[in-house]
Amino acid sequence: TEQDPATRPSRPGKNLLRGTVFGLGAGLAAGALWFVVVVGTTTMTTYLMPAIGFGVAYGVYIGAQRPGRRAAVVAILITVVAIAFALYYVERYLVISWFREHHDAKRIPLVPYLDWMRVVIGHAFGKGPAALVYSVLAIAVAGWFGWHGFHGQHHQDVKIRQA
Repeated sequence: TEQDPATRPSRPGKNLLRGTVFGLGAGLAAGALWFVVVVGTTTMTTYLMPAIGFGVAYGVYIGAQRPGRRAAVVAILITVVAIAFALYYVERYLVISWFREHHDAKRIPLVPYLDWMRVVIGHAFGKGPAALVYSVLAIAVAGWFGWHGFHGQHHQDVKIRQA
């Protein structure tokens, strides 16, 4: 017989692994979407970076099927990685486009080696405070929603006092 999912005993390790996979997928999708927006607008649009943290936390929440400390830590770690890779490709695109626009060429590897990641991400953070501020905000968003989840208070749980 099939058990009701609400009463079935959960396996936190298995759920967290699934949450990690879902979070990685969401981070990849959110980073790719940000890249597409940057290509379309030809500006960095750093204000969209918190959406990466939100998407990752949502993926972890859906996969793990529960919020909490572990889900928050996983969401934060995945968000840091997703932002690093997304920022690398966004800044790489913008730098190469700038050189092309000025009839020059700059070769930045498509596969981000660690030394190139440090240089390219350092360049992005060195242009102004926006990338750093929105990266920190994305990490905070991932932690908050990883810890608290996305469930709202149901109307039947709210007790309204009659006067």
